[in-house]
Amino acid sequence: MKDYSELYENNMKTLALALDYCEQNYSHEEIIKELALDNDIKKQLCIIELKKINSQEDANILTQNLTGKSGPVREAASYKILELISNNLYKNFFQTKEIINILTKGITDINPTVSRNIIETITYIDNTEYLISNIINEIKITLNNIDDKSKSRSYVNNKKNFNLYWNLEALINIFFNTKARNYTISKSIIEIIKITYKSKDYTIREKTAKLIGIIQYNNSLDGIITALKNDNNIYVRKYFPNN
Repeated sequence: MKDYSELYENNMKTLALALDYCEQNYSHEEIIKELALDNDIKKQLCIIELKKINSQEDANILTQNLTGKSGPVREAASYKILELISNNLYKNFFQTKEIINILTKGITDINPTVSRNIIETITYIDNTEYLISNIINEIKITLNNIDDKSKSRSYVNNKKNFNLYWNLEALINIFFNTKARNYTISKSIIEIIKITYKSKDYTIREKTAKLIGIIQYNNSLDGIITALKNDNNIYVRKYFPNN
């Protein structure tokens, strides 16, 4: 009972503290200052209260909360970044390579809500080629960073498939974006497709099929498309219906 009572008491203290923070009014400068500190409860509230970006430093500080922080902070930051980057008044503050690098890491956040927010966020990035290059590099690392001995370990494969799933989804979302429609599909993407279409995980084959369906490609993928048309999973086959 002692442990439960201590847990209850700690929870009540945290709640009281959060309520106290909610009753305070913060200036923009005070909010940005808190985002650079380590009080997670106060930081979450300040992220929610953030209404604008006044400088590149403001954008940098906000974006830095997307990685290496607690789950609730990362999630709040992902919502706020999406909200601000989608506003033409603040979009330009989120276009640096440093920020694109952080957003790329956020694609495979362990919290799927963060991943979804970031995948939508990156459609507002202007430097499409740099962004795509980043994602391709992340996929290559995932594909190359597993040795033969580790392939039988389910947790390693799960992590690998998790990273592949979200990075492929990110590429798909980018290519749906008007700015990326004229992007020339690189040999790297073709090589990735040649590996991922054979995945034992149907969700990876599904994402591969969806990616192929929206990119401009040559007949080098005809054999892969045939295989996907005949896949044993309906969710994979649906992207290449047999006529």
